[in-house]
Amino acid sequence: MNATIVHKTNVTSGVLDDLAKELPGILADELEVPGGNLAILKPEQVSLEFSQASPRDVGSDIKIMVFAKGIFPRLSNEKELANKILEKVVLLITKSGGEYSVDIRLYFMEIGVAEHSLRL
Repeated sequence: MNATIVHKTNVTSGVLDDLAKELPGILADELEVPGGNLAILKPEQVSLEFSQASPRDVGSDIKIMVFAKGIFPRLSNEKELANKILEKVVLLITKSGGEYSVDIRLYFMEIGVAEHSLRL
């Protein structure tokens, strides 16, 4: 699973450090559902990517986009999952001493793989 965090320049490095430490656990807790191997999610399976927003960006101070495999339990309550993640992220940010606007987007998708290898 991947998560991209886009932040404005006013977001402190302390808040970003706390997100780097805690966000994988938050996502794993909220997105793990009962079921087979595809439903199991551990913090070490979450890949984070940080990038700074353009100075022209007029959106939220912190945007978190989560890309995960779409399985039925996640798809059936995606708004509730996004709200739970948002609540925990806002709590984490306020404990870090920051006040920023936050936007959480969940993207559930089917994952396909194609491969071509040369036969010699």
